[in-house]
Amino acid sequence: MATRATESTIARYRYWRLLSRFAAASVVATGISQLVFLLSYSLGATPVLATVLAWLAGAIPNFVLNRRTWGGGGRAALRGEILRYGAISVGTALLAALATHNAEALAHALFPAARAAQVVVVWGAFLGTYAVMFVVKFFLVDRLVFTARRSRHHVSSTTRA
Repeated sequence: MATRATESTIARYRYWRLLSRFAAASVVATGISQLVFLLSYSLGATPVLATVLAWLAGAIPNFVLNRRTWGGGGRAALRGEILRYGAISVGTALLAALATHNAEALAHALFPAARAAQVVVVWGAFLGTYAVMFVVKFFLVDRLVFTARRSRHHVSSTTRA
């Protein structure tokens, strides 16, 4: 029979494990998306197009890695997980597209003849958006996307008591 202190320790351990794996998946996805963004934007794509390409390049590996981390709900839950994850991911991409669009206007005003400086400003907006959304996405993914494992854990812990 587990004590409240033991249950609290287990819960903290679970979140630190999830957070570290989420961070690792985010590093992989961010690396991929940053590379695609920098490459496509520096080659002349609009900020919105570069953001969409980068999002596509990073979202798929991020979903797969995070589903593996949380355990997913099996084949039956896959469609719902994809839809919920997709909504969060698209929302983040829309915020990044808005940020990069506005950053480009600012970059052109500040550095009208310096393409490299413009790329740095717009890329900073893209990276900054994803950095801020990292924490928000962790809680949304944990609470809304991959819920089957937590439900199974909750049922098994309540039946043991």
